[in-house]
Amino acid sequence: MSRLLQALHSGRVLLMDGPLGTELQRAGLGEDDCSAAWNRTRPECVHAVHAAYVAAGAEVLLTNTFPSDALTLSRYGLEPYLEEINQAALRLARRAARPGRAPQEPEPAFVLADIGPVLDLSTGTEFPNRRVLGRLLASLEGADGFLFETCSSPRALEAVQYAFHRVPEIETAPLLLSFAYRRSPSGQLVTFSGHAPETFARHARAHGVAGLGVNCGLDVGMSEAIEIIRRYRAVTDLPLFARPNAGTPARAGSGWVYPVTPEEMAQRLPELLEAGVSMVGGCCGTTPAHIAAYRPVVTAWNAR
Repeated sequence: MSRLLQALHSGRVLLMDGPLGTELQRAGLGEDDCSAAWNRTRPECVHAVHAAYVAAGAEVLLTNTFPSDALTLSRYGLEPYLEEINQAALRLARRAARPGRAPQEPEPAFVLADIGPVLDLSTGTEFPNRRVLGRLLASLEGADGFLFETCSSPRALEAVQYAFHRVPEIETAPLLLSFAYRRSPSGQLVTFSGHAPETFARHARAHGVAGLGVNCGLDVGMSEAIEIIRRYRAVTDLPLFARPNAGTPARAGSGWVYPVTPEEMAQRLPELLEAGVSMVGGCCGTTPAHIAAYRPVVTAWNAR
């Protein structure tokens, strides 16, 4: 069993980082720019974000690879640099995870290869091309695990199953899967494909999923994340995780403002821990300050 899987089944909650995208935008990344390209052109900025999350107490870092598949990079003329960009992403996260670590110090942070939905714009479907997905996963060989995140349809289960059986480079790394949700017109929590949380919780293990989560979504915050985790837990014993947004953003000038403060999110965190997560972090709008606010709550929970 890998070190990450041992940690996920230990009964101890791991603290994840927050988003890279919104933090890089604070550093000057344009909304229409390719964030993954900064692994190659602005590595010091990417490393600084990782390092800020580690300083805040994060134990699990996501690579700056959402998204960095061939289909996405080709829209920026960067497809020939895919392997270079993604290997740089791994190195930057690893360097932040091991800041001057001496042999007697605790284990470094875990690094998850962040896999966003590989979207075919011509059809609007997720993960349409196994060759594209296989190349992407192989380019991130060496990560402690792979996180397929912000997914919205059962195609994501197929993608994990393909990776589990057909991509030898990742055969020892756990595959984690996280879905984005919204409220239906009738008020039900569903993915953008219209599926309920229980649908994925019931089928995840059979497709090779080692941990199931929720992140992001439309008007989905801490309350919704708590409900989704409770509903997952009712039908699966897989490790669960949540990375809620800091509320729904509002446009402010050329950027966006997220309304939920670190203190407000930390106040709700015990409910999420009680719901049964093995990992918790933040998605859009959360910052190192949010993760720092989580840290004492998670530490106190683990000491129980």
